[in-house]
Amino acid sequence: MGYTVILPTLNEKGHIIELIKDIQNIFSEINQDYEIIVVDDNSTDGTIESIEKITKDNSNIQLHVRRGLKKNLADSINLGLKKSNYENVIWMDADFQHPPDHIKSLHNNRDKSDVIIFSRFVKGSTRYFDENVSKKEFNENQSIFFNQICKLILYKDLTDYTSGYICIKKKVFENYNLKGYYGDYFINLIVHCKLNNYTIIELPFVERERYSGKSKTNVYSFKYIVMCCNYFISLLRNYLKKISKKY
Repeated sequence: MGYTVILPTLNEKGHIIELIKDIQNIFSEINQDYEIIVVDDNSTDGTIESIEKITKDNSNIQLHVRRGLKKNLADSINLGLKKSNYENVIWMDADFQHPPDHIKSLHNNRDKSDVIIFSRFVKGSTRYFDENVSKKEFNENQSIFFNQICKLILYKDLTDYTSGYICIKKKVFENYNLKGYYGDYFINLIVHCKLNNYTIIELPFVERERYSGKSKTNVYSFKYIVMCCNYFISLLRNYLKKISKKY
């Protein structure tokens, strides 16, 4: 069996080594073969050098740096998928908002579905700002609203269309590459899985506050406006795919 964990990184020096060690400890606890593939979008804060040091003593850790390429989350994950060796593929944020200890829950549910998504909105999940709303980032309201629209228009049995914390069977990618830029790639993936009859389940999890550093999403930038537009274009495109297959 075994697991591939893909960690897309960009300037994560403050916490990446601790995250990798936590993931290693979890797989030791559940006694499973694994590999960790770090795909870095050419960090400038020392992330690359930190990971290079740890790879010298860990043969199951790979580092791939995307130098000279446009920074793109979906492309980073695609590279990790191309380099992966195991049937079960996990990817997650590298800032500890996706706690690695939930990998145990993925492992316990691995035979129940082709795709397992940790949802921020399913019953039983808790958000990083639940106990202190002042920590709530500005873009959260837009994210909540957008996911509600996705649920209404696409599939009512799913709640988190931009999760980014997932365990998926590698067979899903036999004739498919992730398409998109940021969260829109995840919407495309969900619709692809639904239209091709792959099973999907959502699990609750405890979302944590970012361990260090700042969000890569600047809500006051033109880039953020473009990203939001991409989300809605992706939603419309996938809605059309859904209804065209239905009829």
